[in-house]
Amino acid sequence: MELESLHSIREVLSLLDRKARIKLGVSEKSIDQALGLISAEDINSPSDIPPRDRSVLDGYAARWRDLSGATEASPVILTIKCRVPVGVYPSECRVGPYEAAEVATGSFIPKGSDVVVPKEYTREEGEKLYVYRSFPGGYGVAFKGEDLGKGEIIIKKGEIIREWHIAILASLGIHVVKVFRPLRVAVFSTGDELVEPWEPLEEGKVYSSTGRLVVQWLRRRGVDAHYHGIVGDSVEEIARTFTRLLESGYDAVFSTGGTSVGERDYSVKALDKIADDYIHGLALTPGRPGAFGVSGGRIVGALSGMPIAALSEIITVFDPFYRSLVGRASPWDPVVKARLTVRYSSHPGFVNVVRSKLCYSLDGRLSVTPLRVTGSGILSTLLRGNSYFIVEEDVTGLEEGDVVDVVFTGGDLGVCNG
Repeated sequence: MELESLHSIREVLSLLDRKARIKLGVSEKSIDQALGLISAEDINSPSDIPPRDRSVLDGYAARWRDLSGATEASPVILTIKCRVPVGVYPSECRVGPYEAAEVATGSFIPKGSDVVVPKEYTREEGEKLYVYRSFPGGYGVAFKGEDLGKGEIIIKKGEIIREWHIAILASLGIHVVKVFRPLRVAVFSTGDELVEPWEPLEEGKVYSSTGRLVVQWLRRRGVDAHYHGIVGDSVEEIARTFTRLLESGYDAVFSTGGTSVGERDYSVKALDKIADDYIHGLALTPGRPGAFGVSGGRIVGALSGMPIAALSEIITVFDPFYRSLVGRASPWDPVVKARLTVRYSSHPGFVNVVRSKLCYSLDGRLSVTPLRVTGSGILSTLLRGNSYFIVEEDVTGLEEGDVVDVVFTGGDLGVCNG
């Protein structure tokens, strides 16, 4: 039995935009508590990093033009003008012609110098320095603002705060940031055939995995997501579970399974009891039987029990809504342009979410190969793949060599086979 009508992704997003009433408050957090949270503002660098020219090695700051022609047989002789410890700005020292200043890794280099000669290519005799090799200007120097310029954006609004952000913030003396309250999402699985991984697997049973996949996918994108176990094939029990989780304060509640048309669409029938409005049937492949709606201003959804289909529904419907809450336009994962290695035949009139393998061709350019385009329960494509791309409903197909926007979800990015 087929769905009587399918709804465009735009239509579903319009419903959520009009009727969902989710507000993510903003609070201040210490940088030591901010990992994985979403920035509520653009954060700009208040100063240059480094704040002044600085040595990146142990050696001697000098003028590169004075080193011309230096060899072991014919060293250049410089006069040591001063010695600069780490953490002290050498305001009293200026390097002139054929002069040098001893510096350590991290030392500010004196005015007049523009190169640092590594210590292993020198020899001291009193205040005389013998240099046995020439170096180009800038060698051994981290110039003012080279790492980060004053005013440069460190973190954009809507960006997940990562380890490197925290290190940079700390290096600038920024210790408090404004972040959004994490979006709270509950996920539970439905189906009499499901058992948890620690339970014995009887004939006809399968282990519950789709709900866990959805939860972990959301967590990696800054969502406070929780898995709430298995509910049997009972419309009343599924409806009660939706209601209980909504009443406990979740912003969105999703079930997995029970979305097919007919006698076994238990989750969709439960939405009919608890949702103020919902849409069942998506012009999406995989993910056609999914349903999304609103209950009391919060999002409810019946996702497919098939893992790849459930992810497609999250990627195309929930994720754009979630990103709009925090002012982010692009996907959470990096987007790159890559050439298709084969022709891809899409389903006209459907948004196609295509699992894929991103790799480097022998010419050094990124290429992408669609993986199995059927089988929404084939988890192994998530192991073999590392990306996905979306083909919109008005595209009838893509040719080999066409360039597409690919979302890199992580994993190996090696040389393409063949």
